[in-house]
Amino acid sequence: MKIGYISPTNPFTDKKTWSGTYYNTRKALEHAGHEVEWIRYDINGLRDVIGSHLYGFYNNRRKVLYSHSRIASRLRTNSIKTNFSNYDLIFVPGQSEIVAALRTNVPIVYYSDATVPLMVNYYWFNLPEKAIIEAKIVERRAILNSTYCLFASEWAANSAIRDYGADFERTKVFPFGANIDNHYIKSTFSYRRGEVLKILFSGVEWNRKGGKIAVDAVENLNRRGIKSELTLCGINNLPSYVNSKSFIHNVGFLNKNNKNELKEYSKIWEGNNLLLVPTRAECAGIVFSEAAAYGIPIVSTDTGGVSTYVLNGVNGQRLPLKANGSEYADVIENWVQTDQLNLLGKGSRNLYETQNNWETWGKRFNRVIFGKEN
Repeated sequence: MKIGYISPTNPFTDKKTWSGTYYNTRKALEHAGHEVEWIRYDINGLRDVIGSHLYGFYNNRRKVLYSHSRIASRLRTNSIKTNFSNYDLIFVPGQSEIVAALRTNVPIVYYSDATVPLMVNYYWFNLPEKAIIEAKIVERRAILNSTYCLFASEWAANSAIRDYGADFERTKVFPFGANIDNHYIKSTFSYRRGEVLKILFSGVEWNRKGGKIAVDAVENLNRRGIKSELTLCGINNLPSYVNSKSFIHNVGFLNKNNKNELKEYSKIWEGNNLLLVPTRAECAGIVFSEAAAYGIPIVSTDTGGVSTYVLNGVNGQRLPLKANGSEYADVIENWVQTDQLNLLGKGSRNLYETQNNWETWGKRFNRVIFGKEN
């Protein structure tokens, strides 16, 4: 099948945008046997800039959810000059404004990790009510205009059905895979009680990802006699109190578009025993699939789409949003004392091999969308 792939950046080269999801979904479609062609559209051009200013004026502030407005929908979709009839299917990841205004008889597959109702007061705060209403109008049009709606978690899929009346039979959960090429991945997880416990915190937003809770948890473990180290990845500017902690090693932000930094990122995974991300809000953290790829257990929060990626007692544990560092340390200490880490590591790798990988994503895409096996 020939698939037209609509995205704001080149999905053949950009491994960074949307945590590499454009690149990896394109690659998954090709591995599933399809010919994929990038369809560009005008974003941040003169008309788009004017449109964003007009929309900001309408909302008494600048660029408030402009990408989820009918103005952006019209301008951006009208900038597409491609003849859609050249394709068997149109695939659009994460751009509801484009899907909302597409007019074609070619089937449209929309892929996202959240909905507007879920994002309001979760990721997005202090928005004008009319901007929220506008965003919901655009997203509703997108969902109802799609032949299939794919979501990265049950949390998001259920919202599309509940909040927009999406067709249950055509709304499917497609978890993200790991955004690291397989040849970089070596699953060699092994931990023995008494060894230094090496814990990884990965994320670019310190507060949203629960950075302070992670530090408190590891500090608690060290006080309890479980010698532990915490590697921080993704954060360039740390709070000052973190820099004085001798058990912390910060590697900063690593760009996956840079081959050397991607290799370094892979080595970091190989050198750690546990992923600790006490996130405050999460749609579908790709970092969880990356942990699974390396067979690493996960401790995180029971929020958003995390439950699709962290299964209690299988590959890790989700704690309540109110849990503090001491409670995270309790879970980890129990795993160490009862020798559960290796078992959870095997569960993590098994989850990756059976579900949270891009090859499985592509095979399932063929079954669901085309009704065929590879």
